[in-house]
Amino acid sequence: MLIIFDLDDTLIDTTGSITPIKLEQALVKMVEAGLQVGDFQEALTILKRLDMATESAAQTLLEFLEITLSDKETSKKYFDIGHEELYGQLPSDFPVYPLDQALDVLFELSSEHQLALVSMGKPEQQLLKLKNAGIDSTIFSKMIISEDRDKKPHYKTILDELGFTPSQTLVCGDRVKRDLSPAKELGCITVHMQWGRGLSCLISALPHYIARDVDYAIKKLSQIKDILITL
Repeated sequence: MLIIFDLDDTLIDTTGSITPIKLEQALVKMVEAGLQVGDFQEALTILKRLDMATESAAQTLLEFLEITLSDKETSKKYFDIGHEELYGQLPSDFPVYPLDQALDVLFELSSEHQLALVSMGKPEQQLLKLKNAGIDSTIFSKMIISEDRDKKPHYKTILDELGFTPSQTLVCGDRVKRDLSPAKELGCITVHMQWGRGLSCLISALPHYIARDVDYAIKKLSQIKDILITL
């Protein structure tokens, strides 16, 4: 069977180990540029609390600035500053942590199945995350890292190149609309990783997305092995 994984909040703990640090750095940059937030630690607490219920860190910034500023033009100025810091290049030694048992699960799965990766972001940055999390990129038969938000063409490319049908393909990701809906449109089996943004998805996504596009839901990556037994 072919198993296609997302990276952020599916194999690595982006929301837990990367985003909080980047949000703080973004707030520092906005404050240095003149943003008035009063008590910095209180503002940071609000920022991190908002992030627990949004679908992206960029949306977190937008909502934070909406409640902090009334002027939209000024809000855009600070958003651009924060966004640049938030999604800027990670230092080479930036700490990145895999999800629980992710390394062992990937190794076990690779002995019986073909693995692939489709991740959205800057290629050099996503590859750095893989490396710093201790994930061997050679374990994947095919990797596509793109800033294009539409994953459907990438899924189709992998299926065609590796010679699998949608019914022989399982796609695992944390965001229903971004990771799983395109896979379900192709006819793939979908697994929702309920971690990080995957938890936000349960709060904010329209219910019909969950019912229509998610075949299975897991809270630990090791549970994917139980699903494969039933297929």
